[in-house]
Amino acid sequence: MEITNSSQITPKQSKISIIVSVVLIVLLVGSVYISQLIFQEISQSFNINILEARLVFSLSCFCYAISFFIYGPLSDQISTRLLVIFGCIGTIFCLGISGFIQSFRLYLFIMSLTGFFAASVPAALFAYTAKTTPNKQLPQKMGLMISASIVGMIFSRSFIAILTDNSSWQFAFMIYAILIFCTCLFIPYSIKNAANNHKLSIIQAYLNATQLLLHKTIIVFLLVGFILFFIYLGISSFLTFYLKGAPYYLSSTTLGWLNFAGISAVIGATITGKLSQSIKGNKLLIICLLCISASIIIIGLSSNLIYITIGVFSLFLFVFSAQSIIISIINQTVTVMSRGTISSLYLLACLAGGSTGTYLLGIVYEKLNWNGIINTCIILSLANIALAYLGTKLLQIAKNKMQKKFSNINVLNQFYITLPIRN
Repeated sequence: MEITNSSQITPKQSKISIIVSVVLIVLLVGSVYISQLIFQEISQSFNINILEARLVFSLSCFCYAISFFIYGPLSDQISTRLLVIFGCIGTIFCLGISGFIQSFRLYLFIMSLTGFFAASVPAALFAYTAKTTPNKQLPQKMGLMISASIVGMIFSRSFIAILTDNSSWQFAFMIYAILIFCTCLFIPYSIKNAANNHKLSIIQAYLNATQLLLHKTIIVFLLVGFILFFIYLGISSFLTFYLKGAPYYLSSTTLGWLNFAGISAVIGATITGKLSQSIKGNKLLIICLLCISASIIIIGLSSNLIYITIGVFSLFLFVFSAQSIIISIINQTVTVMSRGTISSLYLLACLAGGSTGTYLLGIVYEKLNWNGIINTCIILSLANIALAYLGTKLLQIAKNKMQKKFSNINVLNQFYITLPIRN
């Protein structure tokens, strides 16, 4: 692994470019999560079991995750603007026709395609940010991009849930597609293309992406992200079932407002980005993971809705605080030309974890109910702390080897400088 050189930073983005990029990430990331609070309404529309309805989100999230491996290497080679437009058009089309479909299997296919198209936008824009930001500012800038993703998850779920309660999910999806279309009109005037001085063939780009997976440190941090989202999306998905049942019987609208507790994640990602400039990211990561375990315990042990809300608030806060630290760490272990790829691989790992979590925890929920999910997530969160500790140790070992190597080179240089010059 290499420490990147930040000298190849392209010019600063304009304000309009930053605003449009953030709005696009909010809407396109959100398009994957729009079904999470309306499983009951979807199950009623297609006359299926509510647990089957969760497959809408699981498959959409899975395709979204897998697509990052496709778009990651491409984001280092292809025009940023082209990838963004491609993703927006595909997502608009899928959301537009989803409301007219009568077959649940076809609906699953269309929503899976939504995940595929939506992934190209964050993949392109995360890559652009990673390649155009110096290492010192990377945690803060990545914190901003992650904050946009968080707002997308929260806004889309709440917006769709409230619209669905007042009209229908079909109408809500159509309105969401229109919002994306309106934002697309600004793309030609705002989204620039990142300079690429390291043009590779597409095949070589994918081979380089595969080689990144051979590094122990990268694998460890990808696993940390996988477990992090397994827990986060698993709990947030089945919290919907839990709170819609006895003794709470919450409506989709109420769940939508409760979901706004997740806005704390924006605060967490922003503050962590700034704190990481003064506190070692490794220590900050372990603290965040410990707080995640505490949040799960609060949610699991509480029967009072206020305490559950506090638990959800803190879970979002610390999950996304950890996110900005991890993505910054792994971006600094590769060269600038590979930052688009590594960012996408990390997002792939996280979303694959979320998709797997909603599926496997569904099996746990059927057999052990809500308590089974909480116990599983507590065990996984503690295992994740140990895994993150291992990753920080591997980073330290790699850093020490690098320092020793440079030290030996300096000693040799001093030796040759002091040799007498013969005439």
